[in-house]
Amino acid sequence: MTTELTEAAIAVLRANDRGGHTVPTAASPRAAQRSWDSSLAALGLAQFDEDRAWTEIETLLAGQEPDGMVPHLLVHGGELGDAPDGVAAPGLTHPPVATTAARHLFERFGVRRSRPRLRTLAPKLLAWHRWFAAARDPEGTGLAAIIDPEESGMAGSPAWDAAPAPFRVADIGFNAILQRANRDLRFLLDMVDDRAGMAEVDRMIARTRAALEACWVKADGAYHSRDAGSGQPIRQPGIGGLLPLYADPALATRHPALPARLERWLDQAAVAVPSVEPGQPEFDPRRPWRGAVSLPVNWMLYDGIKRAGRRELAARIRRDSMAVAARSGFREYFDPITGEGLGGTDASSTAAMVLLFAGLED
Repeated sequence: MTTELTEAAIAVLRANDRGGHTVPTAASPRAAQRSWDSSLAALGLAQFDEDRAWTEIETLLAGQEPDGMVPHLLVHGGELGDAPDGVAAPGLTHPPVATTAARHLFERFGVRRSRPRLRTLAPKLLAWHRWFAAARDPEGTGLAAIIDPEESGMAGSPAWDAAPAPFRVADIGFNAILQRANRDLRFLLDMVDDRAGMAEVDRMIARTRAALEACWVKADGAYHSRDAGSGQPIRQPGIGGLLPLYADPALATRHPALPARLERWLDQAAVAVPSVEPGQPEFDPRRPWRGAVSLPVNWMLYDGIKRAGRRELAARIRRDSMAVAARSGFREYFDPITGEGLGGTDASSTAAMVLLFAGLED
């Protein structure tokens, strides 16, 4: 099954390849490069095409703004409706998954083959991380604010039901992904011998570590987002509250209620991992980020939980992810109760995660 499934996943990524970038789904406009999906696609491309995987990240970073921001959506060739070539919906970004993808490629392909490309990419990635600090955390709190739910990568989450107006939220999931990317960026800067950059990123990591810990709510056994204006917690359910495990696996020991919360969610689902705890009023298994399963977030939780030493729990997430894709195809989302595929078909991010999971051992 694994060989047949991985071959099918490769076929999806090849079919969605538009030369220098990968579109999110089979139905996406061929001009669209969405940062979240593109960075995840690079992880899958790395399993069978080294050069194309690097090109995916290089194309994304070629759209970087002069201030360092990388837009959440790039338009290539002016083919997305009436949008000109360049940025669609200017001013919005996504979590820097590309940084983590770049580290994955570097470690997979080795110093000799990877360092020349990394010397070009690392300064661009550092500029992006600097932008998060300067533009989205000018007070130096350690938490970057998002200004639109789209920036989180989880636009349908119930976390936004109680969001402030105007919208400015220190989203816990976004910042957990950013913190993991900070750690990966430090590694990459070490590989190109940028000592000043490493020291700068060390300060980012320290600030965000302390700020994330301040988001822990013991009574809930979870991390919560915050209103970036008032600093008050937004105590709404959602899978983003589990993602600090991806940023720092040591949290599984420091806060055992966190992996216990994840296990409780899985005990109530047939397919890992529901994006909201089943049984909660907000849970809807057929709606993205209100219950439906997303394989990219499954991979993030798998990665954190496995590094925390919880191998059996990680193995369940990996097996469920592979099995639901084999049963229901490369859909954007899956019903955690029935396993039914939801959203777009031939989703690049889902295919990429299948290839990533296939290369991992329990």
